[in-house]
Amino acid sequence: MPLRRTGTALALALLLAGGFPAVAAAENTVAFTLRDARITESSGLARDVAGGFYWTVNDSGSAGVVFGVQPDGSVRGTLNYRAAPQDVEAVAVHENRLYVADIGDNGGSRAMVTVYYFMNPRASGLTVTYNAIDFRYPDGPHDAETLLVDGTGRLFLVTKGLQGGGIYAAPTNPSRTVTNVLSRVADAPALVTDGAFLPDGRIALLTYASVEVLDGTSYAKVADGAIPLQRQAESLTVSLAGDSLLVGSEGRASKVYAVPVPGAPAPAPTPTAEPSATSSAATDDGGEVDADVPAATAGGRGTLLAVGLAAVVAVVAGVVVALVRKPG
Repeated sequence: MPLRRTGTALALALLLAGGFPAVAAAENTVAFTLRDARITESSGLARDVAGGFYWTVNDSGSAGVVFGVQPDGSVRGTLNYRAAPQDVEAVAVHENRLYVADIGDNGGSRAMVTVYYFMNPRASGLTVTYNAIDFRYPDGPHDAETLLVDGTGRLFLVTKGLQGGGIYAAPTNPSRTVTNVLSRVADAPALVTDGAFLPDGRIALLTYASVEVLDGTSYAKVADGAIPLQRQAESLTVSLAGDSLLVGSEGRASKVYAVPVPGAPAPAPTPTAEPSATSSAATDDGGEVDADVPAATAGGRGTLLAVGLAAVVAVVAGVVVALVRKPG
């Protein structure tokens, strides 16, 4: 992913594109931190319920390596494959298959893109055999960072654009011997960087400022929610427990945040003990409030957002040009 901008600049780009949601910043609850030095540009995150961990990949320029990440953020191991991907952007898991999507196309020049898949994946450090499926768009090349797999195992690619993208469905039984033609089935929000089908069949799509939830059949937007301020939000998956979403960013030692599923029923309140006279900041990444980005009241978050946007109005033209023209 070529953009190297602050969260405020990216939020401004979304505002100009008409894609910024009318919601306040989310609480900063850290699920874990990706501290392994090999993970420098985490792009894409997928839960492996059977294995009890998550998969992630590095962004463009990475070799054929997928990282298995424990719930505490440490690396369990890797899955290696002898391919030369051009721009890996997403991962997904369905039943006993791990998908790795080589679908990035910053220059809009690829005649086809490739999705690799692995049967019964293991984070064992071994080099394994891969299968590859090639796709092309019916309306010319597109940049994409999102791979979705529905409950039946059907693949979808979501393209990325400043003014919005599209959702493209793969054939129900794609061929491994010819290039498969995708079908555009719906429009997508602006600047989608990852996504996942939710357990209830809805679709969650990540942008730089929010999670947009679509109906899984009509693709109509049904809910949205803000995400914590991050360097560059690039990954989203459902938590292993299925009760929240995990949202991650590029960069070394990047934090992965747990956020509520937009539109989901609020949990029933539970009795709590009387609060103590003092409170302390988080001391680890085990689901505590992030001390690096203090949580604020709804009014305070709204003020912060307004001030941040006002501060960059003077450089808006440069930000937009950089977003459009920055090479991969």
